[in-house]
Amino acid sequence: STLHNLYSYTSDAGSFELLEAISRKLRRENGLTVDPNRNIIVTSGANQAFINSLLAITKPRDDIILFSPVYFNHVMAVKLAACNPIIIPAGEDYLPSIDILQDSITSKTKAIITVSPNNPTGAVYPKNLLKEINQICRDRGIYHISDEVYEYYIYDDAQHISPAIFDDTLEYTITIFSFSKSFGMSGYRIGYIVTPFSVYDEILKVQDTTTICASISSQAAAIKAIDIGRGYLESFYPILKKIRNLFIEKLRLEDKIIFHITKGGYFFLLKLRTDLSDWEVSKRLIEGYRVIALPGSIFYTSYPSLRVSYGNVNIEKAEEGLTRLTKGLRDIL
Repeated sequence: STLHNLYSYTSDAGSFELLEAISRKLRRENGLTVDPNRNIIVTSGANQAFINSLLAITKPRDDIILFSPVYFNHVMAVKLAACNPIIIPAGEDYLPSIDILQDSITSKTKAIITVSPNNPTGAVYPKNLLKEINQICRDRGIYHISDEVYEYYIYDDAQHISPAIFDDTLEYTITIFSFSKSFGMSGYRIGYIVTPFSVYDEILKVQDTTTICASISSQAAAIKAIDIGRGYLESFYPILKKIRNLFIEKLRLEDKIIFHITKGGYFFLLKLRTDLSDWEVSKRLIEGYRVIALPGSIFYTSYPSLRVSYGNVNIEKAEEGLTRLTKGLRDIL
């Protein structure tokens, strides 16, 4: 076993045991059948998975398409790779327009980035939309990087889809997963990439130049997490749903905000009816009401907004936080 000696490296791609466990999980939960020795690379978290993928497939000044509101770390990673972030706005439902996407692709475009379930909006991309994006990538010879770190956080009638399942498009799809969100293991820094074999070696070169391999103790913990599976989430999912419903009930402030209820992650993005900047609103909420909501402009929104999170709080804290937040919004806006 490669995990018996906790003081050594594993292979760059990860331990044999973890790669096998991930391949079983992908087949069982995502409908993906891949070769653990040719399509999976374990990384030190999903952020490393993302930058590794970018560095492997791009050259300086390539264009990378992202949809606003956008996870800001992705924009920073694109810039770190010396590429150009092309940020195009999503629609009112926080889903991208295929027509606008098509018009944004040029000869310099190397990849399209999607995050579903989405951070910061909580939007879940439907199957047909993901299939269209994959088809575009196949037709144009570019990559679809699909960030699926919130795959377990789905509500109501929504369904999580891994676009790599679509026929004939695996070669153009790079998928990113994380143990941080699925199993509450953010401090372990452990994630993984499902990659076409055509870029597998290039990603390994990046990996070997940076961390060599993910921490072996974190890999051992990840194997145990996969053994537990969705049972971890099921232990607190009913409480999370109650807290989500509480947010939906208490945040109906139609004269102050526009609130589009999304069905994934543990976030909502609130559009503010105000001439104030969202930075100013966020600052006043912290100073006057001791509640934190991130300004939407850090996610490249073109309108004042706030991201509120209902993860990592119990019912009592959620009720107290919502009381402060709603009072603050009524007073400030």
